[in-house]
Amino acid sequence: MKDRLFCKVLENIEIASNIYKIEIEKVEMLQNIKAGQFLNIKCDDALLLRRPISISYVETDRIGLVIRKSGKGTVVLCNKRKGEMLDVLGPLGNGFTIDEKEQRVIVIGGGIGTAPLLELVKRLEGKDVTVLLGYKTEPYLVNEFEEYVRDVKVATEDGSFGHKGYVTELFIEAIKENSAEMVYACGPEIMLKEVQRICSKYEVKSQISIEERMACGVGACLVCTCKVKAEEKGVKYVRTCKDGPVFSGEEVIFHD
Repeated sequence: MKDRLFCKVLENIEIASNIYKIEIEKVEMLQNIKAGQFLNIKCDDALLLRRPISISYVETDRIGLVIRKSGKGTVVLCNKRKGEMLDVLGPLGNGFTIDEKEQRVIVIGGGIGTAPLLELVKRLEGKDVTVLLGYKTEPYLVNEFEEYVRDVKVATEDGSFGHKGYVTELFIEAIKENSAEMVYACGPEIMLKEVQRICSKYEVKSQISIEERMACGVGACLVCTCKVKAEEKGVKYVRTCKDGPVFSGEEVIFHD
């Protein structure tokens, strides 16, 4: 069981409509973070369950979280002020794996699923990286990705920025041109299913970060189970919070 940590809020700014970037102090117990891991954060005493929030980026003295204000818990978190303390558990989960032999990679994110990919891109330095970001309308974090990668493409469903359409349309073009050895993806299930299909067609390996509702964050309650392939054409259920949220794209069985 991870220890409870108390981290001071260093900054909280709205970077797009209902999207907030919150920076918290990087206390000693948060030194060894893998890209793709998350924190389980207590919102307030009135809300029983913590909220799982992906770690977007890590700096020397701080950790960046990017949160979409949607339900009661995230509303509380997005209203936190500089100097307030957050009660967190973490880092939790299984993050992305980087293979030094794989030099050509594609990173694809959709919506709030773009956030945990920023730290991954930082750690892919020296590789040939293509970043694809998809949003319904207003994009965010684009400039931050461009600090680390030259090849960043954006799709918006309403055409307000970049390619008009779905980010998976850009992905099909990129995977044909890039001869990618690995694809990293995070976003809504409908996007991940299409990424999985395309990777299978072009025989490219992938790692995908699954978005599931969580409760305990440490694998005890079994709320966040995910179906994956098992040996001899079988299936099994694993815990997204403990065994994931990152899985091999080939093993995940999505809902019909």
